[in-house]
Amino acid sequence: MHVSRKLIIGLVMLLFASSFIVETVAAESLKPNFDTIGITIAVVVAAIATIITFLTLGGIKYVTPENVLDTEVRKNLYHYIDEYPGSHLREIARELALKPSNAAWHLRKLEQTNLVRSRVIGGKKIFYLVEGGIEARREAIAEAILRNKNARGIMIYLHDNPGKHLLEIATALQLNHHTVKWHIRKMFLAELIDGDTSNSAYPIYYPTEIGVQAVKNFTYHLKKPGTAA
Repeated sequence: MHVSRKLIIGLVMLLFASSFIVETVAAESLKPNFDTIGITIAVVVAAIATIITFLTLGGIKYVTPENVLDTEVRKNLYHYIDEYPGSHLREIARELALKPSNAAWHLRKLEQTNLVRSRVIGGKKIFYLVEGGIEARREAIAEAILRNKNARGIMIYLHDNPGKHLLEIATALQLNHHTVKWHIRKMFLAELIDGDTSNSAYPIYYPTEIGVQAVKNFTYHLKKPGTAA
C-alpha cells in the first residue's frame, strides 16, 4: 500500500514538473537570451532535485496508531512514560539521551495517535499514557508534583501530622509560607490533600487516600538519588 501510494504521488509530481518545464521552455524560446536560458536550467534542476529527494527519502509516510511504535525512539519513549508517568520533557530527553527538540517531535506523534497525553503542572509539561484512563492521569500528576522536594516534604509532613494549618507547616519545615501556599494549592487541585475551612483564618489540611497512596508509589518510582528537583 505504501509503495503504490509513493509511486502514484511520484508520477504526479513528475508529470506536473514536466509540464511546467515544457511550458517554461516553450514560452522562453520565443525570445531566447542568456537570462532566460539560465532561469530554465534552474527550473529543470530544481524540479529534478525535488523528485529525487522525494523518491530517495521514501515519500510521505503517515504516522498512524499502527505504525507509530515502529521506530526505536518512539518505542523507548512509550516504555519510559509507562514506567515513569509524570515525567517532563527535559527529564525524558536527558534520561534517553535525546535532544529536547527531537524528543518533543516524537512525543507529539505519540499524542497525535492517542497513545500519550500531556498536561502542564507547575510550568512543566508532563506526560502519561492514555491507557489507564483517569487513574493513569492522576498518578502522573501526583508523580509530577511530588518530584519537587518541598512539595514532597509538605506531603510527608501532613501524612504524619494531619490537621495542620499553613503557618504550622511552614514553621515545621522552615519554608516561606508563600512557598507552602503555592504547593498546597497544587496538591489540593490534584486531590492529594483536602482541607477543613470551617475556620477561614486558619484552614487545616490533611492527606486524602489518593495522597497517601501517591507518597507510597513515589518511593518506588524514584529512579536515582537526586532526580527529584
